Amino acid sequence: MKTPKSKKKPKRSVSKAAAEKGAKVGPVAEESAAPDVKTVAEDPQKLLAEARDKILRSKAEFDNYRKRTQREFAEIREHVKLLTVQEFLTVLDHFRMAMDHADQSEDVATLKQGMEMILAEFQRTFENLGVSEVKSAGEIFDPTKHEAIAQEPSEEIPEGNIVRQWKPGFLLGEKLIRPATVIVSAGPPVAEAEDAADEPAE
Repeated sequence: MKTPKSKKKPKRSVSKAAAEKGAKVGPVAEESAAPDVKTVAEDPQKLLAEARDKILRSKAEFDNYRKRTQREFAEIREHVKLLTVQEFLTVLDHFRMAMDHADQSEDVATLKQGMEMILAEFQRTFENLGVSEVKSAGEIFDPTKHEAIAQEPSEEIPEGNIVRQWKPGFLLGEKLIRPATVIVSAGPPVAEAEDAADEPAE
């Protein structure tokens, strides 16, 4: 006799089995994926607070940087003043010695020599500071470096050139500290013959 073959039960899908047991697969997945309404409502406030905090921190850092920079600039200015005064102390010492000597001596030649020494020391100090004198005598008038106070005729100096300097000007590197006050040539004087030609004949 043949043994009857047992019939294999067909496999059921997980979703179908779950459906038979009353499980709600679809709605559960949708519920887990859906965002929390309360969380969404709170996020903008949180982001706004974080942005405000970053702005306040940046402002505080900038204020600290500005104050630190101002303090450093003030220290640099004071240091520059200190170095400048130190350079001129020797000149002041020589000038005081010359004044003391002037009270005790009537020798004009000695006094002049002392003043020349002071002037030389003063010029040396200017050189150490990078200060130079504006060239004037015989130069072409330059309005960026010279200030004309008058014109006068000159047979030797061409028109537009500087006849003589009234007050020296100075440069710090390429920067003008003070323009030189000068007198500019107006060219040769008008000939007397031309003046005579304008006079009526007798």
